[in-house]
Amino acid sequence: MISRGLLAALLMVIAIGAGLLIANSLVTVPLVAGAADPSVRPTEVPRQAEDQKRDTLSPAQQVSARRSGLLPAGVRSLLRTDGVMRHGDFRWNDEGVAAGPLTIWVDLRSQLISVFRDGHEIGTAVIVYGDDTMESPLGRFSILSKHRDYHSRTYDAPMPHSLFITNTGVALHGSPMSSRRATHGCIGLPDKFAQLLFDAASIGDSVEIIRSANIPARSPTSDHS
Repeated sequence: MISRGLLAALLMVIAIGAGLLIANSLVTVPLVAGAADPSVRPTEVPRQAEDQKRDTLSPAQQVSARRSGLLPAGVRSLLRTDGVMRHGDFRWNDEGVAAGPLTIWVDLRSQLISVFRDGHEIGTAVIVYGDDTMESPLGRFSILSKHRDYHSRTYDAPMPHSLFITNTGVALHGSPMSSRRATHGCIGLPDKFAQLLFDAASIGDSVEIIRSANIPARSPTSDHS
């Protein structure tokens, strides 16, 4: 279903194609983006936690991801996720990561959400989203409001741990998870992940929803395409 390792492979392809493969320390993890500034020392997480739970991007990966627009700038490390992630799967680990605002990145093509804080990924999950008749919006948003126990009057459906990003009712919220399931335009999250995100997020935090280019032929195909 969802292979974050393929996203790392995409970074390698882009780096090689752009002549950016300047180090042989490419990691076997998902995509990310970030501008590497040698004059700025990145915030570091504890070495034990870093070694066991996350991978640091090489300068080549940071540059290639930034140039290709795969993920937001400034990302320096990713949670380690081995193998395939399926609907309902998620990872969350903010050990050693400084407090601060979140950057939430949603990719409809790969069906993944990534949550970043202080340049480090602290959470990732497989999502569900709107179908062709009620598409999820693309673009940059801010969290407008938070509702822990929201219930949709329009669809008579629970929307636990809702983070609203539009005035028309689009939110990130807990949802039943299935490859055959779509939403009415919201971003559906595994319930436990939605709770963790709700507790970590603040009004005003940034949310960006994209549909990344399907560059390599071997990239995973969206269940909703």
